[in-house]
Amino acid sequence: PQGGDTDQIRGVAAGAGDVAIANHYYYARLMASKKPRDKEVVAKVKVFWPNQNGRGTHVNISGAGITKSARHKAAAIKLLEFLASEPAQKIYAEKGFEFPVRRGVAASSVVSSLGTFKSDDIKIDILGKNNAAAVRIFDRAGWR
Repeated sequence: PQGGDTDQIRGVAAGAGDVAIANHYYYARLMASKKPRDKEVVAKVKVFWPNQNGRGTHVNISGAGITKSARHKAAAIKLLEFLASEPAQKIYAEKGFEFPVRRGVAASSVVSSLGTFKSDDIKIDILGKNNAAAVRIFDRAGWR
């Protein structure tokens, strides 16, 4: 299939392919949708968590920070504190179908229904160390 994550999932449902790599929250959005078209897609496509007998499934993370040149550091700190707060993490979980990063905040019932999985435990600093080599590999492969 072609296109973004939701298009990839729809493409598999339509028979354009057998597998798509997509972020779980796009599938969760389809699950939560009231549209018959989306319900049909969910009935035809299921989530698969790869690498469960090995390193585990990769999990994307979102990060935020404050640059040293930020003009409104106090406001930026308040924003970051809010984003990490229980109320904000509940919004991420319930509205965005993200996995909350704050302990004690549950995933949405939609996301929880996808089942449990083993996530990889790769350290973030390793990704930074390997970034330049990864970019060279992507370039050689023609990945865009």
